[in-house]
Amino acid sequence: MTSRQRVRVAFNHQEPDRVPIDFGQDFHNGINEVGYKKLLDYMGVKAGEIKVYDLIQRLAVVDTSVLERFHVDTRYLFTNPKKGFDPKIEPDGSFWDEWGVYRKRCGYYCETVKSPLAGASKDQISQYLFPDASDKSRFEGLRDRAKKLYDDTDYALMAGQAATLFYFSAELTGFENFMCDLAFDRPKIELLVERVFEWMMEFTANYLDEIGDYIEGWWMGDDWGMQSGPIMAPELFRTMFKPKYKKLIEMVKSKTKAKVCLHTCGATYWILADLADAGIDVVHPLQPTAAGNGDPDKIKRDFGKQLVFYSNIANTTILPYGTADEVRKEVKKKIRALAPGGGYIFSGGHNIQADVPPENIVALFDTAYEFGRYPINV
Repeated sequence: MTSRQRVRVAFNHQEPDRVPIDFGQDFHNGINEVGYKKLLDYMGVKAGEIKVYDLIQRLAVVDTSVLERFHVDTRYLFTNPKKGFDPKIEPDGSFWDEWGVYRKRCGYYCETVKSPLAGASKDQISQYLFPDASDKSRFEGLRDRAKKLYDDTDYALMAGQAATLFYFSAELTGFENFMCDLAFDRPKIELLVERVFEWMMEFTANYLDEIGDYIEGWWMGDDWGMQSGPIMAPELFRTMFKPKYKKLIEMVKSKTKAKVCLHTCGATYWILADLADAGIDVVHPLQPTAAGNGDPDKIKRDFGKQLVFYSNIANTTILPYGTADEVRKEVKKKIRALAPGGGYIFSGGHNIQADVPPENIVALFDTAYEFGRYPINV
């Protein structure tokens, strides 16, 4: 099969020739610039200057030769930065983003330390000027790029945005402020979330008008779990956020045949039925070290007919701290449980961090390529 056929078949809960592989290009399956430099050195690849496409997580632009080496089936289409906006990146990598959030370089990441709506009143939230979601410079040339990739390659094209309703709203107020106000001043948070929702609806509609007929998957992102369980009361998610998810996803599906993919970290078994009911087709990363996500056989048995699964690899334990043999064992375990019958895409369990040994990265993807062939026999 071609990569596009392979992903399309897996997304439709059928068995392709092998498990599709995703790596190195988006906000969920990328690689930190330091980890990428180590990987290039280990592989003996000379790729020139390493460029970063995500200033927050410092994710590297992965060279095409590396994507081909690991048999990556996807390619991504992102919007442009708004023309005329300068993020004013400081010497250490800190910067102010377009929304007025200040992100300070803290080790390998940039963390939010100043939020424009911290302590804001309801009136201030209603009057705060959001960036223009319809600015034409964001989408300039996007359709031509999509068409060229679609016509000239056999890759499965993917697109989307890094964050949606909960996570991004919390960035604008600061996480602690958001969670406290959610408990004690809910109308204020409901107003903020509604404004973010309206922005996402407009931005997403414009985005999909350009590329909707070329893509196989559309990404969103919201972290609904901690290590130990839900990040908020499940009923609060169901009453405040789930109805907006449904509306957003209905709009997405009116503009594209692509499957809707959600990145959500932490303990997420509790929310899988709600996500499927809201229209989500694909869930990533199913963090196996978080509560409820540790049994891939149970996840497949309970939700394998409703959802496509991305990863379930132990990104915070085995990948950085295990041996290459332990990584291979982890990969085979997840393929054995999640791949039969289709509905499984392989990836590294979230962005690969700076401390992951390069030999483990090679073992990760080589094992997936070797043992992900159908019929599964691991």
